[in-house]
Amino acid sequence: MNFTSTELQTILFPTRIVKTFGCVTDAEVLLKQRAPIVSLSETMTAKLTKNDAQNPYVVLDFGREIHGSARLVVERISEKKRQVQLRLSFGESVSEALSHLGEKGACNDHSARDFEISVPLLSNVDYGCSGFRFLCVELLEECTVNFRAITAVSKTANVEQKGYLRTSDELFNKVLDTAVYTCYLNMQQGVIWDGIKRDRLVWAGDLNSEILTLGYLYGPVEHIRNSLDFLRDGTPEHVWMNNIPSYSVWWVLGHLNYYLFSGDKEYLAQNMDRINSIIKDVDFCVNAGGGADFERTGVRAHMPYYLDWPTRGTPDAEVGTMLLIYLVSKCALELNVEGFDAESAKSLMKKTEHYLASPCVMKQTLALRALCGGFDGSVLPFLEKGGAKGFSTFMSYFLFKGLSFAGSQNAKQIANEYYGGMLSRGATTFWEDFDVDWLEGSGRIDEEPREGELDLHADFGKYCYLGRRHSFCHGWSSGVVAWAIEDVLGLRIREAGYRKVSIAPNLSELDWIDAKIPTPYGIISVCASRGEEPKISLPDGIELV
Repeated sequence: MNFTSTELQTILFPTRIVKTFGCVTDAEVLLKQRAPIVSLSETMTAKLTKNDAQNPYVVLDFGREIHGSARLVVERISEKKRQVQLRLSFGESVSEALSHLGEKGACNDHSARDFEISVPLLSNVDYGCSGFRFLCVELLEECTVNFRAITAVSKTANVEQKGYLRTSDELFNKVLDTAVYTCYLNMQQGVIWDGIKRDRLVWAGDLNSEILTLGYLYGPVEHIRNSLDFLRDGTPEHVWMNNIPSYSVWWVLGHLNYYLFSGDKEYLAQNMDRINSIIKDVDFCVNAGGGADFERTGVRAHMPYYLDWPTRGTPDAEVGTMLLIYLVSKCALELNVEGFDAESAKSLMKKTEHYLASPCVMKQTLALRALCGGFDGSVLPFLEKGGAKGFSTFMSYFLFKGLSFAGSQNAKQIANEYYGGMLSRGATTFWEDFDVDWLEGSGRIDEEPREGELDLHADFGKYCYLGRRHSFCHGWSSGVVAWAIEDVLGLRIREAGYRKVSIAPNLSELDWIDAKIPTPYGIISVCASRGEEPKISLPDGIELV
């Protein structure tokens, strides 16, 4: 494992002053792109002055969501002070930057984003490290502080995006680009986090969309292996990954997907004992009737039946969990990898196959059921009913796959409706969750909420992402990318490592598609236009089937 991956650091200047309060003068100086370095003779500074009970502050917008720190360049402090007390509040929305801890979910969980600091005279220092777009700098004591600059230091992984997918639909292109950027930001410290504000953990289930996005457009980057290894090494054998039974199953799926992209038989073989141990444990816990006791192994099972947060506590939780077990067993058998415990996988498929006929009350569960083979005439009308209503970011890959599998001609429009809803409210990354119903009566995240207007950050969200605790940059939301590559571009990996592929673009109402996909052999290029045969260029070593 390599957790010392080099980081790229980029200095970003504010793009606008969102708001000032109290005695703040020459704030526009902070927008000037000049060397953010302390000077002994600088006369052009932004000034915050406190001379009464009210604390002056300035709120800055850095133009897009980033992961990183704030850099304060302080020139002078009045009253012969050698340091000054400030409060910094980072926000993924203007509302969050203007909030105080405890207000409608505002918190410092997983990364300190709201705190007080003592800033020295003639200093150039970085403070904090979180996911944010907006920064509020507040003066807490009576004096005047002069800033030459307040910048952001963006920290990203030093990896190259080698592939892309472009279409004639500009909104769809923006959806795809934003999803990729969201996933990229969560490649931090050599692993793949779930969120850059919260939560900055490695979750086996949440990795699924991230592995697919990175695998298709970056290739088999070390962050994927490091994340899978980190979970393996930090979880004793026979203990569920992240203490959730289904997350051990997701971990197996992560390995299968990585093998599909990389063709790395050696890495898969190194993990086969643990993969088989998980499959055996799950088989041991599932009885002949398809019910499960996931504590039969003798260890605690947090959320025994768990597919995603919206299905938790509903009948779909059990159905979805068992369908996931069925799907992963099926995928492993189809890959036919050496050393895999096929008998336990076959046993699991037999025990859980009756779930292919189970009723589902939520779209994501029905989509998963259809992809497992439980398809009937109810799937398409149910998934298309209400368009993007009932969609979730975590299960977006399966939702859109289910639409395509059922023959929908509206999947791209629904993607534009769902993800475009976030973009229409100022999002530059995609969120931990989103419900299109939240758009009614709510304002933009890059503006201060107006009177009578719902606060899209503070007034919505549920489960573990209630109010301002809600993460506005979550890597699991990027599942739309893999779906677009598989079902719009029409690329299928037919043999691990891209040794065999099929490519059948589905333009539907699109005029053209242009894509480059990295493989272990080089770049696959595809250009397709309406009414013409696709132009496909394959590197040596890849067979088109």
